[in-house]
Amino acid sequence: MNGDVSMAAQPLPELEGFIDRLKAISDRYERVHGIDRGGDWHLLKVQEEVGELTQAYLAMTGRSRRDPDTARHDVAMEMADVICMIFLMARDESIDLNAAIEEKWMKWETVMAAENHA
Repeated sequence: MNGDVSMAAQPLPELEGFIDRLKAISDRYERVHGIDRGGDWHLLKVQEEVGELTQAYLAMTGRSRRDPDTARHDVAMEMADVICMIFLMARDESIDLNAAIEEKWMKWETVMAAENHA
């Protein structure tokens, strides 16, 4: 990277197609298990998954009675759950995550490029 910041590219160009795939999986979950995913369901699931991530992290760092030998894998699985539930919540709430990431995070690339040229 030469320090120039391109604002044209989306931070996660494949995100919408990926969320389509997640939604299909989540739709199956709803159908098979008879779970109503309306209202605040996605936010509640995010909270649940963050709690499970915390439990796994405590085990991984030796601060729990849980098995530390499998904890690193458990942390990875719970991170995946948190991220996927956030993506599904964004879709359900009509949030454009690419736009939000661009506004909240990627703007700093311009600041950093200016700092590097100072």
